[in-house]
Amino acid sequence: MKWKRANGTGDSGASSGGEAPQSKKGGKSKIILIVIVALVALVAIFMVSTCKGESSDAKDSELDWPTSGLATMLPKPSTSKGRVYINSDDAFSATLAECSSSDYSSYVDACKEKGFTVEANPRHNKYTAFNEEGYELSLTYYEGNKELSVKLDVLGQMSSITWPTSGPGSLVPAPPSTQGSIVNDSSKVYQVNVGDMDKDAFSAYAAQCKEAGFNVDYSSGNTSYTASNADGAKLHINYRGANVVSVRVEAAEASSDGDGASTSSNSTPTDSSTTSDADGSGASTSSNSGSSSASTDSSTASDASPVTPEFKEMLDSYEKLIDKYCDFMATYSSASTADQASMLADYTDLAKQEADWAKRMKAVDRSTLSAADDAYYIEVLARVSQRLIETGAQM
Repeated sequence: MKWKRANGTGDSGASSGGEAPQSKKGGKSKIILIVIVALVALVAIFMVSTCKGESSDAKDSELDWPTSGLATMLPKPSTSKGRVYINSDDAFSATLAECSSSDYSSYVDACKEKGFTVEANPRHNKYTAFNEEGYELSLTYYEGNKELSVKLDVLGQMSSITWPTSGPGSLVPAPPSTQGSIVNDSSKVYQVNVGDMDKDAFSAYAAQCKEAGFNVDYSSGNTSYTASNADGAKLHINYRGANVVSVRVEAAEASSDGDGASTSSNSTPTDSSTTSDADGSGASTSSNSGSSSASTDSSTASDASPVTPEFKEMLDSYEKLIDKYCDFMATYSSASTADQASMLADYTDLAKQEADWAKRMKAVDRSTLSAADDAYYIEVLARVSQRLIETGAQM
């Protein structure tokens, strides 16, 4: 199989992207990658179900490569097997089937020729890089399945922002740059991608937040910093690449119960779906970076016909598992070899939980869901997908 370039000329040569030696942590990294592959695969199944109304393997699907959206920024593969899950102006996700190792290397080279060489990070069967416009590419080759996962993400159009003086964002100091793209602004979560911040600026800002009180159970690495403050609020800072830093502040759980959601900028006082449940109904706007439009649609549907409590509890529990996994990976990526070895017990627990969740989710019959249930289902998956993408940028 060969890869077609965008201009349709020539073939790409071999790539060094797939030949990078593994680090000394390779043995444990392989184990952790099992969790990564399983969770991302589960999300992929959900997204296919959402967009296509059915689930099928990429190897059994005829690949229809789009001629619009972010797909136009990537080389067009000549394989006839695969599936495109997401293709918009903000995100692209696809799985290419029947790919050999040499096919993967050739596609990496083709992507390099398309300009994805900024802050390139080639690793064993994985290649991540940006282009000059700040688009983030992630290629992951699964040798056992002979499948190539292709993801392209834009960090958002940067504009001048004013740091909040209330809500979760006010709990941390304002970063040095005023250029950013707000991902989520509510009474429970404030998340923003801040531009014009290199790795040195990231490190200095992480130290500033630590001095401001986010020093409980902290984990610090070259590209990530996670911590809580004395009240239980959580902070996640990640250097995503291309001089972009992601800042995410989660309000303490105590303040997110009761009437806390009534001050959310993404909801109205009459939005009972995000204000009345003490068990975390506000989670529809609380965690991760789903679009505000998805939140609005779900809230509207919930007002007309509330989400089934049991179904909501299941989705909320699944989202909490993903959050736990992402926090785990942030800690693991910056841990020493000795500390990583001690984390294997946590991995075992996560793997068992994922296996249980896979069975539960596969048993869901979407044709029986109400409009409110389906809307909340889509909303949770959007947040989960975004959180996994962000975590993947750190691996």
